[in-house]
Amino acid sequence: TYGFIEAGRNGWGDASALIPIAIGLVLLLGFFLWELWLSRRPHGEPLVDLALFRSASFTWGVILMAILVLAMTGVIFTMPQYFQGVLGTDAMGSGVRLLPLVGGLVVGAGLASRVARLIGAKIMVALGFALVTVGMLIGATTGVASGDGFIAAWMALNGLGMGITFATAAAAALAEIPAERSGVGSAVMQALQKTGGPLGAAIMGSVLNTAYLSQLQLTSLPPTLASTVRGSLFGGIAVAARLRSPSLLIEVRSAFVNGMDASLVAAAIVAAVGMLLALFFLPRQAFAPGQVSADLADSSAIAGSAPSERIGIPTP
Repeated sequence: TYGFIEAGRNGWGDASALIPIAIGLVLLLGFFLWELWLSRRPHGEPLVDLALFRSASFTWGVILMAILVLAMTGVIFTMPQYFQGVLGTDAMGSGVRLLPLVGGLVVGAGLASRVARLIGAKIMVALGFALVTVGMLIGATTGVASGDGFIAAWMALNGLGMGITFATAAAAALAEIPAERSGVGSAVMQALQKTGGPLGAAIMGSVLNTAYLSQLQLTSLPPTLASTVRGSLFGGIAVAARLRSPSLLIEVRSAFVNGMDASLVAAAIVAAVGMLLALFFLPRQAFAPGQVSADLADSSAIAGSAPSERIGIPTP
């Protein structure tokens, strides 16, 4: 995650990004091998019960949930900044404009419990990812002057797809787990799901920052002020206000929207990958209604909790 953040600052080929990413991958591999060694010992007590992953349903259920969280970060990370920095709303106004996303998620979760029993988990999860992909691509056409109705519509479509995917993938993950192991299975699912949040914020934030910086032309500004503008949307707004420069304000906001749209395209690609993985690897099985209500409620909190507190979005 740190490596992805550095990629947004210094470039995707910079050593400051590649070295931490490589170290992280080595540590993850080492953790897996350690857990594997413990699981094979007569009295070993691994932190993660790797036997759970013998079930294709569990394995792909938790992987797809993590992918969905990674993709939905494209919305959660960017839109509060757009609402406050580009549209000029306050924190309350930003939260209200996120309600279509939450509403769509709730509706999607309710639909999943009925439809998945008819068409199976594979098709239902793929359908959810498809809706997210389409919603993200529509969202990527958002401009500086886009209306609230347009934004609410594509965010509700995203929420609908997210709710469908969350509910069905969670049920698929726990469908084959014995009752006595459902606790640890749920814990592993939650851990991987929570990993998708910070990883998604790092990746989507780096994509956004790279596209944002590519649109700025700050040669006329003093180096200190130019550095502040490059640092964030809100830094750019503050500098524009200090200099009383409407042209700089327009440039900063347009550059951010360009980065936001690029981030949403990246999120759409992630969702499309999730759709393909569901179609190829997730077993086709019936949805078990009521099986994961607690997990789904916790998952829904990702969209419902305060985004600025969760991922450190600055406020004006």
